[in-house]
Amino acid sequence: MAIRQRVSLYFVRDGKLLLIYRWKNGRSFHVLPGGGVEPGETLVEAAHREAKEETNFDIELGPLLWHREPDAINEEFAYLVANFEGELCLGGPEAVKQSPTNIYRFDWIPLPDIYEFVIWPGPVLVDVLQNALD
Repeated sequence: MAIRQRVSLYFVRDGKLLLIYRWKNGRSFHVLPGGGVEPGETLVEAAHREAKEETNFDIELGPLLWHREPDAINEEFAYLVANFEGELCLGGPEAVKQSPTNIYRFDWIPLPDIYEFVIWPGPVLVDVLQNALD
C-alpha cells in the first residue's frame, strides 16, 4: 500500500487559527484545512488546490512548519499560509458531502485555546506556529 501524502494549512488571522469543525459518524473533532496530494501533483500545487476547495481562499504559501514522517499510511506536510484572500466558504467535495449527519463548519480559534480541542490528524504545534509568526 502506498503512503498517502497530505498537506495541512495554517491560516492565522488576528491571533486565531482557522479550523474546520467536523461532525461525522457520531464524533466531533476539528481538522486543519488541507487534504491529500493527488497523483502527479506537487505539495505546493496540492496546497493551493485544497485551499481553494475547502476555504475558497487564494493563497500565498509560507514556510513549511513541520513534516510528520510517514507512518503505515500517511505522511504530512504542514505549511503556514503567508497571505490569503477571498470570501471564506466551503466548496469542493466537502460542500457536496455536507448533511445533517456529516457537518462541516469553520471556526477561528484563539491560539491559546487550541489545546482544548480534539484535532485530527495529529498535533497542532502552536509553539512551532508562534515561532514562525514572530
